[in-house]
Amino acid sequence: MKRVLWAGLVLIVATGIAAPFFDLEFMRPKIERALQRGLGRRVGVGKVHFNLFTGPGFTVEDVTIHEDSRAGIEPFAYVGTLEARVRLLGLVSRRLEFSSLRLGDDTSINLVKTDAGPWNFQFLLGGATAAAGRMPAIKMRGGRVNFKFGDTKSVFYFRDADFDVSPWNDGSVDLRFSGAPSRTDHAAQNFGHFFVRGRWTAQRIDMKVELERSDLQEVARLLDQRGFGLHGIVAFDAQLSGPPSRLEMAGQVQVDDVHRWDLLPKRGGGWRVDYKGTLDLHGERLELASAPDDPLAMQFRAWDFLSQPHWEASANLKQIPLATLVEVARHMGATIGDKLTAEGSVSGEVRYSEPEGLAGHVELQDATVTLPGVPDVQPLRAANATVEVGGTTFSLESTTVQIGENDSAEIEGSFDSGEGLDLKITTRGLSVADLRSFGLAAIPLLEQTPQGTWKGWARYRWSPGGAGQWTGEYELQNARIALEGFADPLRIQTASVVSAGTRVSVSRFRARMGAIAFTGEYRWDPAAVRPHKFRIAIPSGNAAEFERILAPTLVRERGFFARTLRLGPAPVPDWLKARRADGTLTIDALTFGDSQVRVDGARLLWDGSLVRLARVEAHTDQTAVNGDLAIDLSGHAPHYRFDGKLSDVPYKGGRLDFEGSVEADGAGLDLVTSAHGEGRLHGRSIAFAPDADFRTVAGCFELLTGPRWKMTGLEVSQGGETYTGTGATQADGRVVLDLTNRGRQIRYTSVIAGLGGQP
Repeated sequence: MKRVLWAGLVLIVATGIAAPFFDLEFMRPKIERALQRGLGRRVGVGKVHFNLFTGPGFTVEDVTIHEDSRAGIEPFAYVGTLEARVRLLGLVSRRLEFSSLRLGDDTSINLVKTDAGPWNFQFLLGGATAAAGRMPAIKMRGGRVNFKFGDTKSVFYFRDADFDVSPWNDGSVDLRFSGAPSRTDHAAQNFGHFFVRGRWTAQRIDMKVELERSDLQEVARLLDQRGFGLHGIVAFDAQLSGPPSRLEMAGQVQVDDVHRWDLLPKRGGGWRVDYKGTLDLHGERLELASAPDDPLAMQFRAWDFLSQPHWEASANLKQIPLATLVEVARHMGATIGDKLTAEGSVSGEVRYSEPEGLAGHVELQDATVTLPGVPDVQPLRAANATVEVGGTTFSLESTTVQIGENDSAEIEGSFDSGEGLDLKITTRGLSVADLRSFGLAAIPLLEQTPQGTWKGWARYRWSPGGAGQWTGEYELQNARIALEGFADPLRIQTASVVSAGTRVSVSRFRARMGAIAFTGEYRWDPAAVRPHKFRIAIPSGNAAEFERILAPTLVRERGFFARTLRLGPAPVPDWLKARRADGTLTIDALTFGDSQVRVDGARLLWDGSLVRLARVEAHTDQTAVNGDLAIDLSGHAPHYRFDGKLSDVPYKGGRLDFEGSVEADGAGLDLVTSAHGEGRLHGRSIAFAPDADFRTVAGCFELLTGPRWKMTGLEVSQGGETYTGTGATQADGRVVLDLTNRGRQIRYTSVIAGLGGQP
């Protein structure tokens, strides 16, 4: 008996091993008919092999499961290898039926939404075969599920898909499905798996749906190919119940590590949201909402989400702490300093729809913002502020902002990710120092003064890839500006300023530097050859004070060793090399000791180390000066050269005119001792000596250092006679003239003290 049992066992094993190698072509028609009865649609198969160990059943190759005619002509599924297990009770009635079907990993299934509304799998699960309990259990591992809408295939599909379909005698079906959502138009995909578990009947669905932790960017691309440039982790679960046309949904969404695409992931910053809603599988419509009493209540609606996805979302904010939103913005990649502090709350509504984009408005209540990294910065406070959102533009309505205890300003503006920032500040009186509280590039001219107040308006515009620029009209008061090359700062009492980009115009200013007060106008145009343009009028000033104020520009001494080793003057500083100015200068009363000079006008041209006063017109009570003055600042002390005319100089009861050039170096008394030059002179009614009364004098002069005078080519008229000759100053300060008339030589001697007055 044992031998018989062992022989039988060996026979069974041998048969099981050999069975897959036999081609059961004669069984193919019966197997096709059995599959068609179980699935309710036409089926075509290729080769057929008997399978004992996993059956009894058959392994069928190249299976094509055709589509229900209501869903199109493309087959429902292509199956490379199908394992069909025979229903043993069916064999009793001499009828081939299958209890289960297992589809291989080379299976591709097409889920089709018909033009009439239902899906093709609804025809399969809700057909007469399923209702009669003759539908076999179906399993698939590692296949692919495609989606079609009529005859159009969607870019959306599931890869690595597994599903189990377990029919019950009452017509219901247990479903289990998992797969990784994907798109055919996007290669790099990083999804977790999507899970569905539950029971399906013709009238009702009860299922649990889950999405594993997945890349937020990839999930966003399922609805919008742009993906919004966000990375992070998202997961959700949902409970579905009800008829397919109106499934009630409830579940939770969890989002973590949200960050912009160009930033590394950050820990924290996640949140969980409970939601409820409805899903219409026929109409492809989804509506979800979080709890309405939450501080952050959100709504989401999507339609045609498997064919041509459209969606919109909205959020209602109810007194959300401003600090929380700042932290979220920082986590999203906004360039907000870690030490920036924000207090207050935010309420309002923001919505996003595809393709219109963002829209809505929010209100800030009792907001306080303090910028980091700026010494003595004052906090910005606003009792109320309204921000309108439209597309990519965020607009701040006119808002009163309190800076510190006493200052305030009206702020309005907008920000657009494509257009940039547009901000306007209007004030009736704001401290210059408080501008640092806004954290913007400094307003032209105001950036140079650490103190003062301004009133008026200024507008800041910045576009991506460019530099921000200011425009505005404002009045500046009590400001102090340090200028390189001047011993004292410029103190502006009042000035009217107009700025347009990089150009600045200052009019009607009253200012003081040291003891010198002046008024005038100023314009800065960086595109001009000489960017500094000005017109200055000085009521009065002392020459010694001018020299003191200009000392850093005029004299550049080197250290002791440099002077001892005669290394030459200090190098020209960069600020002096770069200085280019063009302006006019008038001085009503310039005091030299006991004398005063009125400078009616001079054009000042400043080019690096060369300064020129062109067309100088100056007057004392009796004397006039006309000409050009050049100052060379490249040495350790300035070098002066004057080319022009000195008219009506009082001398010994008469007048002298000098025309020529004079050069000098240094400052103060050095100018007198180093002066030298040459030119021509003319005189009238000169009482040179008791016995010499010249009606006219003409000749050439040479001014030598010392100072000493030398005159040549003199022509002197006296008493109807004309004398010629020369003249020179002596060591004792006297002037000696050696004249000749008709061979007769005459010498006249006088003191030079009479030059500029009476002897």
